[in-house]
Amino acid sequence: MQTNPNDPMTKPKILDIQDVSVVRGNNTLLNRISLAISQGQHTAILGPNGSGKSTLLKLLMRNLYPSCIEGQSGVIRIFGQSEWNVWDLRTQLGFVSGEIDQHFHAGRSGKLTAKEAVLTGFFSSELETDPEKITESMLQSANAAIELMGITPIANRTLGTMSTGERRRTLLARAIVHRPKALVLDEPTAGLDLRAQRQLLEYLEKIALNDTTLILVTHQLSEVLPCIEHSILLHRGTIAFDGKTEAAFKPERLSALYDCPLQVSKTPRGYWRVELDT
Repeated sequence: MQTNPNDPMTKPKILDIQDVSVVRGNNTLLNRISLAISQGQHTAILGPNGSGKSTLLKLLMRNLYPSCIEGQSGVIRIFGQSEWNVWDLRTQLGFVSGEIDQHFHAGRSGKLTAKEAVLTGFFSSELETDPEKITESMLQSANAAIELMGITPIANRTLGTMSTGERRRTLLARAIVHRPKALVLDEPTAGLDLRAQRQLLEYLEKIALNDTTLILVTHQLSEVLPCIEHSILLHRGTIAFDGKTEAAFKPERLSALYDCPLQVSKTPRGYWRVELDT
C-alpha cells in the first residue's frame, strides 16, 4: 500500500509522550497523558488556566521530569531520544516566552543590541558573546534571521529601548538563528497591543513556511494560526481532545472545555474568533 508523504504518522516525531504523570505533593498536574507531534505538524496546545499547559511545556523543555507512579514513570522522547543534553536540545528546539522577554528587557541583557542578542542564540546565553567565538557562518545566519523577522532597521538598537513587539521579534530571530527543527511558543503575543499581536502572528507564519514546526502553548485562542491544523486540548491534567483543529474548535467542545458558552467563527484570513455567547 502506498503511503502518503504528508501523513503525520509517517514523519519523524518531534515529541512522543506515553503514559506520563506529574504529581507534586497531593496535586496531580498531569494524569497519565499520551500524545505525539510529528515534524511539519504545526500544533496548538490549548486549555484554561490550571489545565496542565505549563507543566507539559516544562516537560518538553526538560525543566521538569515525569513522576514515578506505581514503579512506572512513562516515556518522553524528543526527536526520538529519551536522554538529552539540554544545550544540545536547544539547537533543535527553539523557545520564545514572555519570561524570556523579561530577561532581555532590562539589566545587562537589555543593553545588548538586537544583533548581539540574536547571536547569543548560538550559545544559549543571555549575555554578550566573546567576539572571537563568532564565526562568519554565525554572522550570516544571524543576518538572515534578522531580515526574516523584519528587524534589520533596528539591528543596532539596544533591547532596552525597544517596544515589546520589536523585542519579541528580536527574540524570535534569536530562537531561529540556528534553524531549529521546531519552535515552542509560550503565549507569544502576551503583553502586545492589537497591532503588534497581528504583526507577530504574520512573522510566525513566515517561520512556519521555512520548515520549522510550530508548537504553540496558549490559552489565547486568537493566537492559533491558520497553518496550525493539529490541536491538543487539556483539561485538569488530562487530554480532552487530540486531533484536527477544525474539530477542536467546535463551539460545543470549547464551551465544555472553558465551562462557558462560546461562539466560534473564522476571519476571512483564516484566524479563529472565539467570543462569549451572550
